Amino acid sequence: MSLEVILLAIGSIFPWGFYLIYTQPNTGREKRFFFIIFFALLLGWISTELVLRASAWIWPETEIKAKVAKSILSQTAFLAFVKAGMMEEFCKSILIVSLSLVFAYNWKKKEFLPETFLVGGFIALGFAGIENYHYILTAKEDDRIHTFILRTLKSSNAHLLINLCFALCLIKSNKRQFPDKYWYILSGFLLAVVQHGLFDFFVIPVGRFGHWAATALFVGIWVWIVKDRRVYMKEEKIYKIQKEKPPEEEISRSVPEIIR
Repeated sequence: MSLEVILLAIGSIFPWGFYLIYTQPNTGREKRFFFIIFFALLLGWISTELVLRASAWIWPETEIKAKVAKSILSQTAFLAFVKAGMMEEFCKSILIVSLSLVFAYNWKKKEFLPETFLVGGFIALGFAGIENYHYILTAKEDDRIHTFILRTLKSSNAHLLINLCFALCLIKSNKRQFPDKYWYILSGFLLAVVQHGLFDFFVIPVGRFGHWAATALFVGIWVWIVKDRRVYMKEEKIYKIQKEKPPEEEISRSVPEIIR
């Protein structure tokens, strides 16, 4: 293991992690942030192992002589939407829901807390950090800095945005009743698969149009996340557990009337 590569891999996810922590709204539960970040990064690493093992089991490498050659378009679509998009997002989504139920769920109200945003973000960064480490390690020494910059701006950004969208779907599902809540979460997973597939479909061919399309996708998802985040994660009165005040009606009833 190279110390330089490890530092570059950590640096490729550090700015995004700082953004998540700095912008997380104050809910009075900041003590659990360390445990959320630690276990989320750990599960992000575990998700990479799950993806590799599941892919090797479902699609083992075998030599098959096909009579008809597959087109590049179909191969790219299969790799982007199925082998990469569906497998990676399935493993990460399962872990995001599981960890959110432990650290970011109100079992009395049956609601996901704003900390779900941290869970989704840091599981994505844990996955991206391990992935970036392997890409930087296998790159030539002269190309390591170039690979580090590209992975920081593109790969880490893509994984983060996709899983933040899914985390927001969990939070937005609080407004829905059962069983619509389950269908809404399922639609969030399918959205993550489509986003991941589109990103890989544009980037894998390594063309100028693909990079511009991927950039446009980034901008659109960022706008979407920022807009929904302002609506669903700034309601501090709902989630605040410290310094809670009783309703105004109860206060008025406790105060005796002044008779003049």
